Amino acid sequence: MSSKTERVLQALHSLLQTVPDATVERNIAVPAKIPAGGLIVLRDGDPGEPDTALGGLGSAYYSHRVEVEAHVQEADPTARDTAFDDLVVAVGTALDPDTTLGGLAFGMSYGRPSTDLEPIEGAPAIKSGVIEITVEYESDTPLA
Repeated sequence: MSSKTERVLQALHSLLQTVPDATVERNIAVPAKIPAGGLIVLRDGDPGEPDTALGGLGSAYYSHRVEVEAHVQEADPTARDTAFDDLVVAVGTALDPDTTLGGLAFGMSYGRPSTDLEPIEGAPAIKSGVIEITVEYESDTPLA
């Protein structure tokens, strides 16, 4: 059986796969050519040290920071900015209906992404952003 952390990440990945026209991957190297509908990459992130009950007995509570990368590639700067914003909005639309990930988590929070522009020689530039998501959940033990 998968750990609680893995189940949380799989549920988050499933939600992201509902973004229309985007390619959604997990923990991949970003290619030099981005698919036409944009690329979303889920990074497992850092669950951090668990909070536990006094004496270390009982459940482990996590505030797991996960990163979701959004990438678009367009030659026209205005079209690139619009495509990026549309992709980010679509990520929010995919996440908002199930902030508890089907009951696996207490909830999650996120904000606007930090952005970067990467020029590609002989090809349109790639605009990327990282959306940091914090997922709050508990597990029976740190490794379960």
